[in-house]
Amino acid sequence: MLESKIEEIDCEDRISALPEELLVTILLLVPIKDAVATMILSKRWRCIWMMLPRLDYNEINDIKDDHDCGGDDDDDDDDDERKKSIWWFLDKSLKLHKAPVLEKLLISLGRRCPSNANVGNWVEKAVDRGVVVVKFKLRWSAGPTTLPRSLYTCETLKELTLSNKVLVDFPSSPSCLPSLELLQLFCVAYKDEASLARFLSSCPVLGILIVKRKKSDNLTNFIVKVSSLWMLLYHNTACLQDDTDVVDSDSCLVIDTPALIKFKVDDDSRDSWSIGNMPSLEEAYISVNSLSNFDKFITASSSILSLDLTFTDEMLVRCSTLRFSQLIKLSVDPSRSDWVEPLLLLLANTPKLEELLVNYEFIYDLEDIPLSWNQPSSIPGCLSSHLKIFEWRYYGHREEEEEFLTYILANSKCLKTATISLKPMLDPELEQDAIIGKLKDTPRVSTSSQLLVN
Repeated sequence: MLESKIEEIDCEDRISALPEELLVTILLLVPIKDAVATMILSKRWRCIWMMLPRLDYNEINDIKDDHDCGGDDDDDDDDDERKKSIWWFLDKSLKLHKAPVLEKLLISLGRRCPSNANVGNWVEKAVDRGVVVVKFKLRWSAGPTTLPRSLYTCETLKELTLSNKVLVDFPSSPSCLPSLELLQLFCVAYKDEASLARFLSSCPVLGILIVKRKKSDNLTNFIVKVSSLWMLLYHNTACLQDDTDVVDSDSCLVIDTPALIKFKVDDDSRDSWSIGNMPSLEEAYISVNSLSNFDKFITASSSILSLDLTFTDEMLVRCSTLRFSQLIKLSVDPSRSDWVEPLLLLLANTPKLEELLVNYEFIYDLEDIPLSWNQPSSIPGCLSSHLKIFEWRYYGHREEEEEFLTYILANSKCLKTATISLKPMLDPELEQDAIIGKLKDTPRVSTSSQLLVN
């Protein structure tokens, strides 16, 4: 019987022999907990993770993370490691971290974070190391917390995101964020209007502002007065429970942004608007339930090139009386509207329009949107001379839809592409192949155009 032999193989640890800079790059590709765990591999690895220039602590176990704005934790089993907040790991690892420069600090803490955790201390450490990007989301059960004053004087900070249980309290003493280019404020609380005004006025190169508001943010007037701002995304979810109770609220959105190029607003509130001139505006997405606010926006943005509108009945009729002399791209999202006739009137006032999109994607039931068709007496000039791209998403193949589509294809002389996306779950009695065949047989005045059916 042959004796089994055990052969010893000396495996060379080639990874550990790599330069420190390359090892740090490798650790940046894995979750922070895994990166820290490498310290037990060998003496060579003990301090590698401490040099990471980017730290991402994410509370992955937080339930309803994208919807809940805080609350009590229903799970009291603190002995289960899987159910503990990441705060303890964050606190310990930051004390050991030694990188001279910390480029990014991303912290997302959920309801399990203890209310006595010194969260401001973590941000302060990042500021001391010349941080460039800070994203801080806090959803603990305690009230909103203030962040260290040093954050508002950080000369290296370029991107700042604050979410949920954060109190924006900008110091009254001279402060400045000379490098801040992007600011995101998601469902935070504000000390007062003056604090927000000081914040924005202390950012001389701020280009992008993204705001999501809630009812309890402690502001009556939300004032955006930033001369350098070129993009503003504003979402106000503070809608009334019964929108028939009050016509307008006492709150106001004030916008004074002469360099604004892109503006997206989704406002469910009854706040009024005060909008300064927007001579540079090129692209806008507007979804509001106030016709007066829509009028104010249109008055301030006569040179707009791209417009995306969620239409109500009143807004559609109002649009048909306006002239958009520079408009090149138009997207309409009908909402409870008999939109075809007003849209044709609007097309008559967009002489340079090159792209048109009709989007039913967010409509639950097309039958809820009334639709009628009357052959117009004249053809909009943009169809004869400019329209090149037409798209219809979630086309439902109703008779009126078919007539409108036929009209567009029959009169768009410069059309290059027409893309039709069929509504899912069509009537089972209608064969999809038959619908596609009928669409492709629809006459087109532009013989070189392509009809694409999805």
